[in-house]
Amino acid sequence: MDLKKHTRRDFLRLAGLSAAGVVVAACAGEPEVVEKVVKETVVVETEVEKEVTVLVEGEGEPEPEGEPEGEAPSGKYQESPMLAERVSAGALPPVEERLPEEPRISEILGEIGEFGGTLTVSTLSQNLFGDDAQMAMDRPTQLRIGHDGGHAVEYILKDWDFSDDFTTVTCYMRKGMKWSDGQPLTTEDVRYWYEDMLQNTEITPLAASYFRWGGELMKLDIVDDYTFKYTFAKPQPAWVLVNMAHWYGYWDDQSWVPAHYLKQYHIKYNDQANELAKDDGYDFWYQLHGYKNTRSQNLERPRVENYIPVSNTPSMCTMERNPYYHAVDPEGKQLPYIDTMIVDKCADLSTLDAKTVGGTYDFAAFQLRILSYATYAEGAAASDAQMYLWASGKGGEVVYNWNSNWTDPEWAEVFQDDRWRQAMSLAVNRADINNVIYFGNATETQYTVIPASKYYKPEYAEAFAEYDPDRANALLDEMGLEWNAEKTHRLWPRSKKNIVIPWDLVETETPKGPITELVTEYWKAVGVEIQWKSITRTLLTQKIAANEEPMSLWHGDETADTLFLRRPKFFSPLDGDESCWAPLWGRWYNTGGEQGEEPPQVIKDLYTWQDEFLLSENVDAADNTLKSEAEHVWTCGVIGNAPHPVMVRNNLMNVSKTGGYWTWDTGWTWTEFPEQWWIKQS
Repeated sequence: MDLKKHTRRDFLRLAGLSAAGVVVAACAGEPEVVEKVVKETVVVETEVEKEVTVLVEGEGEPEPEGEPEGEAPSGKYQESPMLAERVSAGALPPVEERLPEEPRISEILGEIGEFGGTLTVSTLSQNLFGDDAQMAMDRPTQLRIGHDGGHAVEYILKDWDFSDDFTTVTCYMRKGMKWSDGQPLTTEDVRYWYEDMLQNTEITPLAASYFRWGGELMKLDIVDDYTFKYTFAKPQPAWVLVNMAHWYGYWDDQSWVPAHYLKQYHIKYNDQANELAKDDGYDFWYQLHGYKNTRSQNLERPRVENYIPVSNTPSMCTMERNPYYHAVDPEGKQLPYIDTMIVDKCADLSTLDAKTVGGTYDFAAFQLRILSYATYAEGAAASDAQMYLWASGKGGEVVYNWNSNWTDPEWAEVFQDDRWRQAMSLAVNRADINNVIYFGNATETQYTVIPASKYYKPEYAEAFAEYDPDRANALLDEMGLEWNAEKTHRLWPRSKKNIVIPWDLVETETPKGPITELVTEYWKAVGVEIQWKSITRTLLTQKIAANEEPMSLWHGDETADTLFLRRPKFFSPLDGDESCWAPLWGRWYNTGGEQGEEPPQVIKDLYTWQDEFLLSENVDAADNTLKSEAEHVWTCGVIGNAPHPVMVRNNLMNVSKTGGYWTWDTGWTWTEFPEQWWIKQS
């Protein structure tokens, strides 16, 4: 049997999973900027290099070699007194029986913690948890993004191997790992998800594109109770980081689900499933099955993450440590350290702000706004807390897109003209926005990758990013967009009506509204009136799906190397609610030409480069994409790499002052290993 060898370092190099980070730290004074660069050759955990045996396809099964996560704990495992009491009462088995045979030894980014305490966080969601609760929780992903934000480390999986051609990944689960109800987590939970959910058209009418890479549904092979393999029609070098470590590809536990729990609601395993559904107010079994599988809504669903919900009301959700959580610290203490998490549900942002300032929360971050930093800092000082500033990691805090497929052909023609997008960018006073909104701490940039990216070039960040209203006016004149008699508005070229563009935005995460108020003034100065209003994301999603938005706005993430070009979102037109700069072209691409409208060659080039990058991490494809964005301004960015406020109570330990990146790309706090946070009792 001919076996080939790959080191984990080889994989990282080939897949391009290098990372660099720029982090910002601050208390009440001036932020201190600290640069951290992680070289392309990444040291994984404590090991300099690991040789992994990978099977040449069709030649037998490899043996996992494992990867140490730290020093093995000596002596007996320790557990929270809260759980020890339940063990004594006979309500739980001993901790040794609850942990897997090889528990994950979590990286401690501070000091060994103490058991106990309650963490209070906030949310604007009516789900069981949301916002800051998710910041303190694990995601039930197969692997995890490492602390540097640029490589994958073991998590629920204890190991993984990629084939030479990056078409097959072999996954090794933790033997003896259990769901939160004590039932075993095995490959049966993987098989059920793949065969009975992903391949069931009533549950999954069409599998997502990342499961159909190369035009074919990925293949699952079950090797044994704790080993399985994915095989793809084309190489998938990004699969490990994007779909196993990041939750990009797996919303909820969509790599394994609690089969023992869900089978009772599946018609294949229970011929009374439709009756159960109707008793619960649903028409069909798969509707009830979908609800029962939703982590954010169903209280009773078994889980694998560090906290599980135990009660829920319209105003509060109470969560407790998962007694079967699979990780320990280097001393053998079962994590998490904190016993209980209270999720306070706020009706609106003003209520959340008032409670944050008033000292209600131990940790607050997700909905905090840089504009209110001084107010937060004053409240923090009065409530024994600190304010930190984390770098956002976004290439654009707010980005604007003009709908090239708008239903009015006159408007669409204007929006498709490079000169329009270039002029709109030149008309924006980015220095003013930086000073007014971010107190000068952000970067005045065009939308592109973050400076820490290996694909970053200054000329792309500077393209049409200067404030030059004279040049903007000249470009609009060149397009034939004349002024009206009053010199208040430019006119559409054929109808000669005032250019007035109504559209909608969702105010979340970044200060979209305050920035847009300023941008509206800049565009008005060159004769373009924007009329906007805030709506819910649900409504916006519906309107964009129906192509009822002439322009869009979102925060420009997926610009760190973790996710760059995995789903380009703004670098090429896709079909989705976050970007609608050409939804019909995006639909054409996503459906293989069966729906939507065929785009011009310049857009097809973007799709070609995207596909090339996904297949091979092609550097030229990445550069071509960024160069095209700089030349054509497909997406108008205004500010990047802005600081994000994070409030932490002083007795909440092991929370980083600098963080990594406050961005979707790295899962906000998840590179900070929140299971190792702890509350100092004295």
